[in-house]
Amino acid sequence: MITPITNHFQEDLTNIKFLLRSLKQLSTSTKKLKDATKGLEKYADEIERLHKQWQFESQPHLEKIQQITDKLKE
Repeated sequence: MITPITNHFQEDLTNIKFLLRSLKQLSTSTKKLKDATKGLEKYADEIERLHKQWQFESQPHLEKIQQITDKLKE
């Protein structure tokens, strides 16, 4: 009679240990994902900054090209 209870207890204990390990792995993975997201945000911000800089520096040239194109169309 005690054997089925002991077996049940052992199964529950095994399941609880598995659950705790899984939760720890999930927590670790979530932290790594959060850290990676921060890096991606910094990267995206830098790309946006460089794009704005390129637009600022290129705008006069693009306007000049447009003027020449418009003049050639006339």
